[in-house]
Amino acid sequence: MLKHRAIIDVSALPKTVLDHRSPIWWGNTLLLAIETTMFALFVAIYFYARVVDFTIWPPPNGNTVPPVYHTAPDLLVPTINLCILLASVAPMLWVDRACLKRDARAVKIGLTLCVLLGFVIIGIRFLEFNSLHFKWNDNAYASIIWTIVGLHLTHLVIATSENLIMTIWVFVKGLDDKHARDIRVTAVYWYWVAGMWVLLFALIWGGARWL
Repeated sequence: MLKHRAIIDVSALPKTVLDHRSPIWWGNTLLLAIETTMFALFVAIYFYARVVDFTIWPPPNGNTVPPVYHTAPDLLVPTINLCILLASVAPMLWVDRACLKRDARAVKIGLTLCVLLGFVIIGIRFLEFNSLHFKWNDNAYASIIWTIVGLHLTHLVIATSENLIMTIWVFVKGLDDKHARDIRVTAVYWYWVAGMWVLLFALIWGGARWL
């Protein structure tokens, strides 16, 4: 005996959506949740080292001649880079809004600016390692902060590369609904990169002075 099945007509639904109704939006959100958990684990290791491994924080660096006893990371270069990273959120937000309006011209300008700022931030990030006063293998403290800064640098490179790919696509192929959605997802990633670094900056550069 044949059973009648209800049929839902979905032909009128849009093929592409630019918000949280898109599966790729949720995929990106869950990915960022995983990456946030990863950083949280390293933050926990940082505090464990502070409580268990060292009586002086940050520890002195006895691997240099003469030894360095005041090893709190320098503030100038990292603070400048933090400001540039936060400033880069503005053009990315502009791009995000422009995608909703399908404004290809604004997307091209904003993405180009985001890519250029990304390259600047990445370049300065390599200088930030010099402000840490340790090599990565000097001690547990050095390994933790180098790992945290290096992992965030990896995210900067990935996010900037995605922005570059989207920029090239829009200039060559134009702005369609699918790539407008992809750019908005990439924008969420960039917001996360900036927001995460605010917290990590406070930990590494502030924690060395206040803990």
